Amino acid sequence: MYFLFASAGISTMLVLGSCSKSETLPAIDGYNSSNDVAKANLVAHWTFDGTNNEAISSTAPSHTYGTVAFGTGQIGQALKLTAGALVYPTIAKINEANALNNFTVSLWINVDGTKGTSGAFTSFFGICPTGVTDIWPDIAANAETSHHLPGSDTLELKNYRNSHLAGGGNDAQDNLANGSNSAPWFLGGNKWSHYVMRWDGTTHQFYIYGNGVSVGSYTDRGTAGIEIMAVPVQAIFGSLASSDIGFAGAPAQQPWNPWATAMIDDVRVYNTALADKDVTALYDLGKAGR
Repeated sequence: MYFLFASAGISTMLVLGSCSKSETLPAIDGYNSSNDVAKANLVAHWTFDGTNNEAISSTAPSHTYGTVAFGTGQIGQALKLTAGALVYPTIAKINEANALNNFTVSLWINVDGTKGTSGAFTSFFGICPTGVTDIWPDIAANAETSHHLPGSDTLELKNYRNSHLAGGGNDAQDNLANGSNSAPWFLGGNKWSHYVMRWDGTTHQFYIYGNGVSVGSYTDRGTAGIEIMAVPVQAIFGSLASSDIGFAGAPAQQPWNPWATAMIDDVRVYNTALADKDVTALYDLGKAGR
């Protein structure tokens, strides 16, 4: 902007800088973006902003199956699967037996929660041993997508974890958001919703959070213990383990677990059980697109 001043018959031009300043967005729950939440504990992150690579290691998927594309996400772009799946090679920060003794997985999902068929168990994300001999990864975020009438917005999220015990055997635990034990139904189908699964081996609590609220019906798993993965492990999107996606010791793709038709965004894996306030922050920040 320019201002003209006259004094004693002499015209003087004063040039001022721009009146606008770059603005910093106000903090949400004490953070400016999702990237600020527990960043020292973030060990894997998929943004799906025009790339399928895991962001920290830049690891690309080793195989894709079905239709794999990008769509408009909750934060930038998102992975769009249409009867599709991705499998990754090993990623160093999540490829040690004790890398995720306690863990939190956070992701945004957009899926039809009411496919209304018996073949509708949807897998969003898993961390699976390369040598698995059944269908289940060691850590898996899923949904039962066949239990409700078409048109319902109910979404039954389902956590799964399997620890390989030092003395032999396994400790498999799950939790389901099915409206039992005073937990609310999660009305997150057919729209962008925030899904967090959190395991704390000290308290043996295996939480499901839907849009920042605890919705798991069987949160207390009754036995303390850390997660011990059977390495090497690989990340999967859109499927449980099967020989059809390269896990040679697993059975064929199960009819009730077809490759996913869903959108998935901003997947974060932490090597700690996040505090409730940080789970809330991830939801509030993501809701604001950051």
